[in-house]
Parts: sequence; C-alpha cells; structure tokens
Amino acid sequence: MMPVACSFEHFAMIIASAPFNTALSEYIDILFIGKPMKNDVYNVKYRRRVLIRKSMTTLGKVLLALLANVTVNGREKLPNKGPVILAGNHVAVLEAVMMAVYCPGVVEFIGTGDIPFDPNYAFIANSYGLIPVNRGNLDRKGLQMGLEVLKQDSILGIFPEGGTWSPAQMQAQTGVAWLSYRSKAPIIPIGFGGIKGSLEKAFKFQRPKLLMNVGESIQPVTLTDRDLSMKANLEKAANQIMGEINVLIPEEDLHRLRKRINETYQLETKIFTNNTQLALPEEMQVENGSAYARFLFNPTIMDVLVRNLHLPIQPIRSINRQNDLVPLINAWNAVLDYLKVNPGYFTYRFGIIEGVKVKEALKELCRLGVWAQQSGFALTINPIRRFQNANTGAQVIEHGGCFPDSM
Repeated sequence: MMPVACSFEHFAMIIASAPFNTALSEYIDILFIGKPMKNDVYNVKYRRRVLIRKSMTTLGKVLLALLANVTVNGREKLPNKGPVILAGNHVAVLEAVMMAVYCPGVVEFIGTGDIPFDPNYAFIANSYGLIPVNRGNLDRKGLQMGLEVLKQDSILGIFPEGGTWSPAQMQAQTGVAWLSYRSKAPIIPIGFGGIKGSLEKAFKFQRPKLLMNVGESIQPVTLTDRDLSMKANLEKAANQIMGEINVLIPEEDLHRLRKRINETYQLETKIFTNNTQLALPEEMQVENGSAYARFLFNPTIMDVLVRNLHLPIQPIRSINRQNDLVPLINAWNAVLDYLKVNPGYFTYRFGIIEGVKVKEALKELCRLGVWAQQSGFALTINPIRRFQNANTGAQVIEHGGCFPDSM
C-alpha cells in the first residue's frame, strides 16, 4: 500500500515505467484514490455556497473598481460553464480574487491544504471555500475532488506554480496536466500583471494598475509521446501550459520577478572560545548546509512557518556569534517536529533531493548546537547566496539570509 506521505513526484516515479495503454487511466485512479472513479457519486457538489460566493464576487468587483485600475483583456474568452481549467501565474492572493470576480461562471478553486491559510486572508478563503490539496504529500481525496467537480461541468481554478515563494522562477507542478488529462478538460491560460505589492497600494488608495490577460483555450492534455514516461509526459505538458501563461504576463513583471539565475548556496559554520576561532571537528561538519542556506534565503517559506503555523523559529535569524544556543536548538527542533506532521513541506518547495537535505541539515545543526553548548563554545552561522543577475548579467554574492518581517 502506498504511504500517505509519498509525494506526487514519488508517485510519478513509481508509475514512470507503467505500460502506456488505455488501461493506464484506471490504474492511475486506483493508485491515487484507492479504486476506479465512479461517474455518479460526488463528494463535492459543484455550485455549492452559491449565495455567499455571489455576494463575495459582487463585493470584490466593487472594491476592485474603487481601489484599483483593472484591465481585463480577452474577457470574452472566460467561460460560463465547464468542464474547463483556468490556470494562471501566482504572486499573491489577488490573482484568485480577480479570477473569481471576472469569470462569468462560478470558479471552484483547488489550492493549499497542507498548511493553514495566511491569517490575513483566512476568513475570505474559508468563506468562499476551496478544494484543499495536501501539497508535497500524496492526497488521494483532494485529487479525487478536483476530478469530480470537473465531471460536473465545473470551472476549476488552479495556479500551476503551486505557491508564491519564488514567483516566475518555478517549474510548473504536474497537477494541472494530470487533472486535464484525466478529465479531458481544456485549459484557459491567464497572465496577471501588477500584482506584487498591489494590495498595500490599494489600501493606501493609490489605485494600482492591475492586468488580467486571458489567452486562447488549450486542448486537453494527451500523453501521446510513447518515448517518454508518464512522469515526463506530465512534466512536459505542465511546462507547456506554464509557457502559455508566461507569454501573457507583462514583460515588466517578468523582468522584475526574474532576478536570479545560476543560484548556488553555502553555509559557513564557525565555533569560538572567547575570541579565538577553533577548528570544527569532522564529525560536527554540516554536510547539508547548502540546503539550509537556501532555506534562510526564502522569506516566504519562513513566513509561513511563523505566521501560518506559529512555529517559534525567530531565533534562526540570529546568525551572528551566539553563546546561548538553546533558543536556536529549540527553533531547529520545532521545524523538525513539524516535518513529522507534514514531511512534504520542504520537498514540495525545493524538490525531493534538496528538501530531504534541508531536514538532514537541521539534524546536523541540532547535533552541532548541542555539542557547542555543552562545550561552552560560541557558534556563528553565515548563509551565503551566489547568483547571476538575470537582467544585468552581474555576479552577486549575498550574506546573512533574507528574513520576513514576521521574524
């Protein structure tokens, strides 16, 4: 039996060598939901919460007209009914609001179910309701519900990047391709512009310019390349869909969001007694430190741990010389404890190999911290990021991490 903690990518590798034939779709259903899907039994009824959703989208349309300068190109391509998948780029919560407000049909969203919503928007998201998917872990129920609503001629809203921690620089997740393939639903790509920082401007009555470009419908995904595995076919289709979305994003947004290429990370760890640096013993080396350094340069991922999950990780911001290492050790252990509940948190965001390395680095740092504390040594941690500026070509070196305001 496949463990629940298995990620979608793990699952894809399991079926990568599966026979490429018409029986494969039923085989996929069994692996995803435990049995072949039925056509007449639905866990989620489409057009649920009609009154509250209509009220929310009406109010949203009024507020957007008052607080922002919105342009929607290709509005006539937005559907009244499905089955169809609306797929857009993702920088903040506002894309979902615009998708719901300007689509003439009711949009059923599929989104985060592995973490609590951002406290600033949790009430809105919970009131509207969405199909939660446990990202990074195999979620049979969430995937089944996504397919079920499409079978009811629904409009399903999804953001293929799967998160906002590195907008316009992430690979598309394969879920959008899988849903289209299994439901035979076409995809309508949407490119949003002007989103970053727009809510703050709107609340200051600065009326930010927002853009929503609706593209031409893409035919349902078919996995016809027999030279590729199932996983590779899905990845290829998902990246093609993301490519169609990127074409619709304003060039100035892509220029602003795509800042770094050829990124590498390094973690320097040093121990001191008084003001004298000591050699770090071989058994105390942090072999996976580069993955931890990458974590410290991702403020959105840390912000979720602090504000959404209320983990006491603020001490990890203290990277300068520390004599009392107990708060730092407790912070590392808090993240490790959370990974027991949600093992896919880092693997979903960084990939399987790098995500596992973050967990191993945390264990190594805990071991180092305990040893240094017991030995009376001070500890210094210095994360380093090297990259090439995507716009100027300049080589850049940054030290110290990049932390959210919540820390």
